[in-house]
Amino acid sequence: MNADLVLWDAARVAALAAFTVLSASLLTGMALRTALLAPLARNRAVLALHGFLTWFWLPLVGVHVTALGTARIGVLDLVVPFRVGYARLAVGLGTIGLLLLLLVGVTSALRRRMSPRLWHAVHLLSYPMFGVFLLHAQLAGSDFSRTWISVLGWATLGALAMLALPRLAGGRVGTARPTTES
Repeated sequence: MNADLVLWDAARVAALAAFTVLSASLLTGMALRTALLAPLARNRAVLALHGFLTWFWLPLVGVHVTALGTARIGVLDLVVPFRVGYARLAVGLGTIGLLLLLLVGVTSALRRRMSPRLWHAVHLLSYPMFGVFLLHAQLAGSDFSRTWISVLGWATLGALAMLALPRLAGGRVGTARPTTES
């Protein structure tokens, strides 16, 4: 087995693991903010799991990027989207996802030094970041050609959308709005 193949396999495994952990991180984060899942949200273990998962998937992305950077793409391609000569859209989306990841990660590490409003605004970029990574995986990831892997990715996106849309409309899922009497 040659070194390129080992690096390619390491990149694939790390990417699948990172995507799985990212999915769990986003779902536990949403559970903390959704009244529909209030019993979970009050569970300190869910908060601890979210905090752990948030940092756990960063090294997995690091392995993915390092393995690909060594075998397939250059260092500049990691920070300049759509620069590579092959699979330009797919790799460019991965680069955008990586930049969003760095922004969210750095601001999360600096959370106590930031205004809560600014931190929250940047933290919300986690959701489009997930979408970008999902598209990157669909377009570039050979493993996402397997139906069950693809379905799990899109199902996670669907679950996040179902929990997020009511919040975007101005409320928490599962909370009855007070009625006003005339």
